[in-house]
Parts: sequence; C-alpha cells; structure tokens
Amino acid sequence: MSHKQVAKMSFILSKLCTPLRYLKIKHKEKTFFDLILPLIATICFLGVNHLLPSPLLFTGEKSVISIVNGILQMLSGFYIASLAAVATFSRAEIDEEMLNAPKLNGIPVTRRLFLTHLFGYLAIISILLYFVGGFVQISANNLHFLENFEYYDYLSWIPQAVYIFGLFNLIFVTLLGLYFMIDRIHR
Repeated sequence: MSHKQVAKMSFILSKLCTPLRYLKIKHKEKTFFDLILPLIATICFLGVNHLLPSPLLFTGEKSVISIVNGILQMLSGFYIASLAAVATFSRAEIDEEMLNAPKLNGIPVTRRLFLTHLFGYLAIISILLYFVGGFVQISANNLHFLENFEYYDYLSWIPQAVYIFGLFNLIFVTLLGLYFMIDRIHR
C-alpha cells in the first residue's frame, strides 16, 4: 500500500471509530460506570446463572440474546434521538465546561461534548451488540460441533462474559447519560 492509500484508510477508519471516542474521555467516576460496575455485574450474573438448577440459555428461543436483541432494536433509536436532542439543545448551560470536568485529550469537556460522545457511544454499542447477538443466533445451529471440543465447557463462558459485559456496560453508561439529562443538565 502506498502512503496515500494508508492515509486514506486511516481517515476512513477514524470516521468509523468516532463513536468510540467516548472511551478516550477520562474521569475517575466515569471509569466506575464504564468498567467497574459492568465487571462486577457480569461476574455476579454469570456466577448466579452457573448456580441455577437450569441456567439461562444464551442462544435460541427465549434466550438471553433473543430478549436483549428485542430491547436493542428500540434502544438504538432512543440513543440516536438523544444524540440529536443533545446536539440541538439550546440552553447556554450545556456549552459550559463541567465542574470537575472529564477530559478528552487533556482538555476539559462541556456537557454537550460529553453527552454527544456518550449517546454516540451508546448508539454504536447497541447496534454492535444487536448484530453480534443476531449473528450468534443465526450461527448457533452451525456451531454444535464445538461442543465435542475437550475444553468447550471451560471456554464457552468467554464469549458469554464479553457479551454480558457489553450489555452491562450499555446499561450503566445509559444510567450515567440519564443522570446527566435529568439532573446535571439543569444546573
């Protein structure tokens, strides 16, 4: 690849990954919502599910993925509408720097910048979880041969943990966004 082609690919990739820029915003409380709470909830969920006499199914009818995908269809639209609302909100306070402001690339952010990044992130994560869940549902029938793999029982929890972590991350970041939309935006 030529230098020009690499630069063009980098430009395109940066555009596609823009919604993930939320992850670059730094603040110790944000880390709690992004990582710590979802990790604790994932461990608790998988632990309790493992202890159930009849654990929840992850694929198939009335499974975790089928229920979640039904909800994600609605949530992705909600996140995009919230992003549009925040982007066009006309109160002057939304463009003020936040108290104890999180930082993006070392620069304190405004409420508008924080919330647009947050709802853009939630929109892309909900869409990704929806398509990953759908792909898993569709391909589950073709992957039964893996159950004969010697370490299947030990390794099958890894994709489940990643999916459930993504789901809990979506839930806790949504709660953070709702907190800012309900309470902090008016102060």
